[in-house]
Amino acid sequence: MRSGEQETRAEALAALEARQRAEAPSPGAIVERETHRVRIPEGGVIAQSAAALERLYADDFVVREKKPQVIDTRRSWGPYLVSIDQPPMVILDACSQIATLTHGFAHPGIVRALHEGRFDECLWANPDTRVQPSAILDDFAAALRERAPAGLHHVSFVTAGGSEANEKALRIARLHAPPTPQRSSRDRVLAFKASFHGRTHASLMATWNPSKRGPFELRGFEAVFVEAELEAVERALAARGAELYAIIVEPMMAEGGDVYLPPEFFAGLVALARKHAIPLIADEVQTGFGTGGPFFWWDRLGLGDDEATAPDMITMAKKANLGIVLSRWPDPEAEHAEVAVASALRGLIQLEHVGDQAIVEERAREQLEALAARYPALIEAPRCAGTTFAFDLPDNAAQLAFVAQRFHRGYMVYGAGERTIRFRLGARWTGGRIKDLFARIEETLRRLGTPAASAWEPEGQRRKREGPARPRPIIRDVEEGDWGQIIQIERESYEPARQDSEAYLRRYSKGGLGLVAIDPDDQSILGFCFGGPVENYRDISGADQDPRLDRGEVFYSADITVSEAARGRGVGRALKRTQIRWASEHGFKFMSGRNRIGATDKMMRLNRSFGAYPVRILERQYEGNARAEYYYIPLGAPEVARSTPRARPDGDDVDLASGIQAPFGPSPEFMAGRELVGPVGARLTLSNFITPDVIDYAEHLRLMLPRGARHMLVTSSRDEMIDKALRCLRLSRPSAQLAVGLEGGYVGHTTAAARSLSDPRGFGPSLALFDWPRIPHPEGPGGIEATVEALDGMVAQAGAETLYGLVAEIVGERSGYVLGGEAAVALGAACRRHQLPLVLVETASGGYRNGAGPWAVDQLPPGVAPDLVLWYPGGQLGHVFVNDRYWIDKPLTLISTWDGDELSMIRAHEHLRAAGKLDGLAEASAALGELLEGLVPAHFAGTRVGGLGLYRTLAFEAVADAHAVRAACRRRGLTLGEGLPGTLIVAPPFTLDAAAIGGLRRRLNAALAAAAGGEGASA
Repeated sequence: MRSGEQETRAEALAALEARQRAEAPSPGAIVERETHRVRIPEGGVIAQSAAALERLYADDFVVREKKPQVIDTRRSWGPYLVSIDQPPMVILDACSQIATLTHGFAHPGIVRALHEGRFDECLWANPDTRVQPSAILDDFAAALRERAPAGLHHVSFVTAGGSEANEKALRIARLHAPPTPQRSSRDRVLAFKASFHGRTHASLMATWNPSKRGPFELRGFEAVFVEAELEAVERALAARGAELYAIIVEPMMAEGGDVYLPPEFFAGLVALARKHAIPLIADEVQTGFGTGGPFFWWDRLGLGDDEATAPDMITMAKKANLGIVLSRWPDPEAEHAEVAVASALRGLIQLEHVGDQAIVEERAREQLEALAARYPALIEAPRCAGTTFAFDLPDNAAQLAFVAQRFHRGYMVYGAGERTIRFRLGARWTGGRIKDLFARIEETLRRLGTPAASAWEPEGQRRKREGPARPRPIIRDVEEGDWGQIIQIERESYEPARQDSEAYLRRYSKGGLGLVAIDPDDQSILGFCFGGPVENYRDISGADQDPRLDRGEVFYSADITVSEAARGRGVGRALKRTQIRWASEHGFKFMSGRNRIGATDKMMRLNRSFGAYPVRILERQYEGNARAEYYYIPLGAPEVARSTPRARPDGDDVDLASGIQAPFGPSPEFMAGRELVGPVGARLTLSNFITPDVIDYAEHLRLMLPRGARHMLVTSSRDEMIDKALRCLRLSRPSAQLAVGLEGGYVGHTTAAARSLSDPRGFGPSLALFDWPRIPHPEGPGGIEATVEALDGMVAQAGAETLYGLVAEIVGERSGYVLGGEAAVALGAACRRHQLPLVLVETASGGYRNGAGPWAVDQLPPGVAPDLVLWYPGGQLGHVFVNDRYWIDKPLTLISTWDGDELSMIRAHEHLRAAGKLDGLAEASAALGELLEGLVPAHFAGTRVGGLGLYRTLAFEAVADAHAVRAACRRRGLTLGEGLPGTLIVAPPFTLDAAAIGGLRRRLNAALAAAAGGEGASA
């Protein structure tokens, strides 16, 4: 890219950032959440959402497939999904983001954990779990083992969700399937009609829906599908058992129509699997984490306590917030696990609170049975388990008509199968909310097939009053003449056990804040509130146990009372808002208080709308016969403890391995400017709903697209990038069966497609599933000629139409091989000659890591124009940039359930903003190259220094030398990563400038000398 173009882009990005920051919410600002009612604007108009979506879709950058509401996660709470509009559309999320949420939005445990520091190590950047072990993952694994069915002792985590979890389980299963005769292999899976297991290649081929699966199947790897009947399974095993390496089944077939199968079927299935020694995988992606009542649906079936009836593996995702496999066998790539730790912590917290969901089933079942009795001609097969319920409608037309009304009636729901309507509730679905939902369902049924079905009914808006508008109350400090009315309101409002005396209120008002709300018309007192530092209330139950007592950080809200005549006018909210603002302005970090459980629902709802979460439940309150909730309302953003490197006599510890996951280190200061409570407090399924943060990120990327690309697909991991890229290509190349990679290449090790393209060295046995070829790298012994000759031969042998394309890293993440100018020109020409797509991977070179600009592809000779560019910036996020030729704009064709992660997007956005402003990247890149090239070969002759910019590799002639150097460096506070066997990775954070890199010379030289002199890896 020419310098003039770079300047123009920099100016455009600066202007965009200025606008976006002006519009962005401030961290810690007072937010009022929607906690108790649906709101439907007049005519269903949500103009701000519509305008925001047009910003996302501009220039056909992404597919037009999102739901019409752009979501404000800061204002969403529990089951209430809130749009950004004024007035907002507020609907009930009756599918809990497709069974992803246990408590809906603003999960109280997650919000509390944010403010108590549990997220500090993983909030602003993702720790590289391949480099440093994570106590969060250890705790999560231990908690899962405690709940696992008998015999499942091994826990594996994968980056993304359910599809990857199933792919990992299939990988493990294939290693433990029975041996086969020579020159044959087990390449197929036994799956069931109506099943759904994911959208990456191996899991997709085990998914029944022919329209989803058919266009992407690979010959020889198609699944064997049977009805969910033991006789059908037995016949298939007898006829085709030698082809099978796994049986995969959902205990409840969700996408197929919420199909409940009896325990006898699963007990028989386990017996048949054991008889044929074929591993059995229970896919609990949509049913685990208490969705069906017990933690696993398998336990609901009564089959989890005995190894004889337990499956060989269970997979989970959704509420786990990442992919999990529980297995009888270890994961052969466990040390390579790449995990989004913040998502894992969200999953762990949901596990810790999973029992809260137990309230749902009885309430939902009662309402469902009553509804079915009233509509016997419409509702068939009503069924309920745990947080789920479903029913069937007469036909597919009725299903589609029902779903088409969902937003009009104020809730979110999905169809499944041909005629099923399915629901997923959660812990905050009280009896009243469930009744409200069923009233809406009934209204939907009533309107089916009528002109009223598409009518919007305004709801939850401010009522229009006849006559002049009532003036807002005046909030002022308590005055001496107010006390008579205050005590009268207190006595009229509470039973004796909860009444505060005048002496009590006077005592505490002197040391804190007392406010009254005055009617402007007659000057009467409508309500009052009192509070002060929690230390003034240490004789009050709850306050006496406050975890921040004697720190001067907590304001205790002792009393908020509104006269009966003034209720419903917003007086309590006005008092609370003023109280919170005063406490925040006076330096308090939290507001606390207590609410009697069962007697103060409106006050609890008010507090929660301001962000309250429970700190503890108080027993034997109010004369000993009641319980109370002691709560906190945060008055600012979570305070993140900055990670500081360990100090050493010869210099601080330096992580030179985690640059991709944490490009600015573990605690980049600029992240403090982002509001993260909303995005972290609950996970949106971004395939359906998006937020302003997602749109802002997309706008930034659209201004800095890599060469040749005009469009973007989003994924939740690096592996999924490959799967989605190949599926994208397959739709334009329907005969494609083989993808071509380069020796030394790495694009992931979890999904079958990624495993089959990656160089297997350093991983477990039999890494690949598909027999896809890798041709020599241009930096290999044969040079460019060998690469081109091999590609030409592959085309001649297989035919260009059978190839997806050539997948090549610009900088090899595990090899350090660089696809430089001459080689890139030659490969580009060969691909054009054969009309073969060229897919370039920028994981180790994109996002400014190449040292010369945002993308290394832009530094290649002008004639090199890739068809797709893939970039993984860490966490649960991947990008597939696509040119016009291979762009697929049909909605919902290439989605995955999550399509990334909002927190990962926010971090990547800030990282790009910061990296784009750095002046010294070229100098730092040169300094790193000079340091390594000057020192390493001097100690270890024959070592190849590879890579580019701020991503370098050291390929030693002996693997033992690499281990010794890595260990010697670690003992001196320098952490290096591992690539191919015998190869070390040096990927420093951008915070190390040229001078800091030069300052590592003495320690690195000492480590190299020690390793060369015999200081071994275990010394």
